Amino acid sequence: MATAELRLSVPLDSARDAVGYALAEQGFTAQPTASGSLDVSRGSMGTTLVAGAFAGQDMHVRFDVHFSEIPEGTLAAFEHSTMGGFFKGGAIGAAKVGDVVREAAHRTGARLAQQGVLVGGPQGVPASPTDAGAAQQPAATGDTWAPPVPPAPAGYPGVVSAAASADAGTTAPAYGAATGDAQTGVPAYGAPFPGTAPAASSRTNGISILAIVLGFVFPLGGIIAGAVALAQIKRTGEKGRGLAITGIVAGAVIGVLAILAVVGLLIFSFTVGSKASSADPFDVPTFPQDGGVTVGPSETAPGGGGTYTLPVGVCLDDVPSGFISSSNIVECAAAHTYEVFSSFVLPEGAFPGDDAIASAAQQGCDAAFPSFVGIAYEQSALNYQYVAPTEGTWSDGDREISCLLYDPAVEETTGSLAGSAR
Repeated sequence: MATAELRLSVPLDSARDAVGYALAEQGFTAQPTASGSLDVSRGSMGTTLVAGAFAGQDMHVRFDVHFSEIPEGTLAAFEHSTMGGFFKGGAIGAAKVGDVVREAAHRTGARLAQQGVLVGGPQGVPASPTDAGAAQQPAATGDTWAPPVPPAPAGYPGVVSAAASADAGTTAPAYGAATGDAQTGVPAYGAPFPGTAPAASSRTNGISILAIVLGFVFPLGGIIAGAVALAQIKRTGEKGRGLAITGIVAGAVIGVLAILAVVGLLIFSFTVGSKASSADPFDVPTFPQDGGVTVGPSETAPGGGGTYTLPVGVCLDDVPSGFISSSNIVECAAAHTYEVFSSFVLPEGAFPGDDAIASAAQQGCDAAFPSFVGIAYEQSALNYQYVAPTEGTWSDGDREISCLLYDPAVEETTGSLAGSAR
């Protein structure tokens, strides 16, 4: 179904050329088809697919102009697919495509009326789809028809050349007729029309500013806005091309970095999770931390002469609380977790600090390990933990470090590990 129709007073071929040239003035690309129609398009398909109905003037539009002979000359029918506009921009897109086609028919009719080839003159121009467009429709003033678009070149229908204008008796040349040595007529479809290139503007494109902001805040939005801004700048001649490109580049770079960061985080999480799941649950003793286990201040280990003494050969069960009490002492013949294999006293003085105590405990326990187990610590499958003074117990007179042997391969052992050479 035709969206708009134009009646031209020229033959079919001349009508096709005249309509195609008028559409080219508006920025459309018009290509003839095998059936004799014009396949007309304008805008960016990529921008439209990304931005949808928000592509604005850059929304991709395609329609056909069909020609048929009528008694007055030629009928040009503008037709478009509503479904195509719907797929590209939804309901809003479908409505916009229809408006664009009706506006194109309105402007084409105005141009052809100005050239004197439209049947009915100004009265034959289709209405604009908007009130504003209708208000801007050129009005007849005497014998003068004011065009809404730049003047046509010499030799175009209805235009008198400068040389012919000097001769009052000369009329406009026939459409496509030769003038002097050159063959006049219309240029190839889609060729730029003199005076229609966008003039440089001092105004900066607003979408380009939005693009550079979104490029750093919302990378995908910066890429989309930058693409839309470039298409608009190409059409309007506004400033802001650099901003639009920066927005696209920033969005792309930050987007890639964000993706790499997410991938790296996933890899790290997977690696840590794998190590945690494959670890032996008995590799780490149940003490809260090295040196963090001590005898309770109110407890006295059996067999010792001091409050904080753990004699060599005493066996202990698990100590999850971090404080050893008499309830943790068990017979070595029963299942147990730790066995005291060495005990030594630190020199008197001010509390040396946790690092100094840890270093002293490691040196003392390493030295006592071979004589109790039967082989050096580096060659043994066994491990040890130590009980050492804390800053609080040091002030109460605690100076002793006890070395506790355990087997990391099992949760509990039975019997003493002394001389096991493991």
